[in-house]
Order: sequence, then structure tokens, then C-alpha cells
Amino acid sequence: MLVAVKTPRIRVHMSGVGAKIIVRELRKLYPSVTVSNDAEAVDITSTAWWKKMKATSHFGTVLWTYRDNAGLTLEQLSKRSGIAKSHLSDMENGKRAIGPRTAKKLAKVLGVDYRLFL
Repeated sequence: MLVAVKTPRIRVHMSGVGAKIIVRELRKLYPSVTVSNDAEAVDITSTAWWKKMKATSHFGTVLWTYRDNAGLTLEQLSKRSGIAKSHLSDMENGKRAIGPRTAKKLAKVLGVDYRLFL
């Protein structure tokens, strides 16, 4: 099954019981979503784009992404997590590691699994 959500198109291959549920929820969020069967699907992990992203991403990229998705500024995340703004900035820029205790604080504020940051 191929799901195209927006331009540029996002192509997702999925199968199994949950596929219909996911498509139903996507249609609620994006009424113009199209679904089709595509025998020429490509494993994203084999693409040059994926390899480039994998090589350039780090735990700070993950932190920035979740913070941005939550609509929080560094200052807001700092206040909610109790972690200094400068430390958060260093973490996002890959200059400071994220330990388990810090990861748990960030995960609690951002509503995600803390292991994403380790």
C-alpha cells in the first residue's frame, strides 16, 4: 500500500492489521490522502538520502526534532525540564551528551520514550 500525504509526497509502505487503521486516521488529518498498491516500493534504508541522514544525525537532532514538534522554544523546554538553556543548546548541537537522567527529564516534558535521546 502506498500512502501519499503531502507534496513532496511521503510514501509509506505498510501491511498487516494496523494498515487500515493508520490509513483511516491519515484520511481524518489529510482529506486529500491517496492510497494505492505499489509493487515498486523501495526500502528507505537503502536510499542515498537515508544514508546521508543517518551519517549526519545524532541525539541532538532527535532532541531538536521533538522540541520543534512540541512547539517549544529552548527557554520553554528549559523551564519545564529544569535543564539550563545553554546545556539544551549544546545537546541539540551535539556538543554535550545526554545522560539517562537528563533523557528522562526531557522525555517527560516532550511525552516520548527517553531512550530516543540515548
